[in-house]
Amino acid sequence: MLSLKRVSKVYRTTDVETTALREVDLDIAAGEFVAVMGPSGCGKSTLLNIVGMLDTPTAGEYWFSDRNIAGWSEGELSELRKNSVGFIFQSFNLVDELNVFENVELALLYHRDVSARERKARVRQTLESMKVAHRAKHRPQQLSGGQQQRVAIARAVVSQPRLLLADEPTGNLDSATGEEVMQLLTELNAKGTTVVMVTHSRPHAEYAHRVVNLLDGAVVTENIRQIA
Repeated sequence: MLSLKRVSKVYRTTDVETTALREVDLDIAAGEFVAVMGPSGCGKSTLLNIVGMLDTPTAGEYWFSDRNIAGWSEGELSELRKNSVGFIFQSFNLVDELNVFENVELALLYHRDVSARERKARVRQTLESMKVAHRAKHRPQQLSGGQQQRVAIARAVVSQPRLLLADEPTGNLDSATGEEVMQLLTELNAKGTTVVMVTHSRPHAEYAHRVVNLLDGAVVTENIRQIA
């Protein structure tokens, strides 16, 4: 599905130059579940942002579905991102002024090929699959942390993306709720969605097929779990 070839990312200010990624090579196949681990400041979030087309490499190539998109404009990346990628964040990033249904529907509003009728049907179906349909009219602040993350996952997958990116999706949850979220991600992956997850949790990383370890902006090890 995607391939990073000698990707580097350097952030520059007037006085400081910071290298976040150093010549990273990484291939991710369609249908994989990949966990990215490493100490704080090692480049995990930068890697996820580049994979998710929210940031661009300073050097190197990024091949997505057989196209090198490293030099694409923001408009081109935005269009590809809209149709291909879903995001889940540690802090949920739900809109407090909107109810649950409206938060999930927001992800489809820019899809001009989806009619209003189909949009609402897909939102209802996705909320049901995430077991939060009974909370459709509630605001985010009326939900538990686990319910908010379920809504955030619903928003990420309602557009049926091929690639789902999760940045510390269990970081703000208790252990039991975190396990529930990992089960949801596993189920989505089993249905064909490619998942790339940044995590500090070794037990949660074990849900993945492969663990990529970063240190000082470089890939240092990759561990593959044997799938029965």
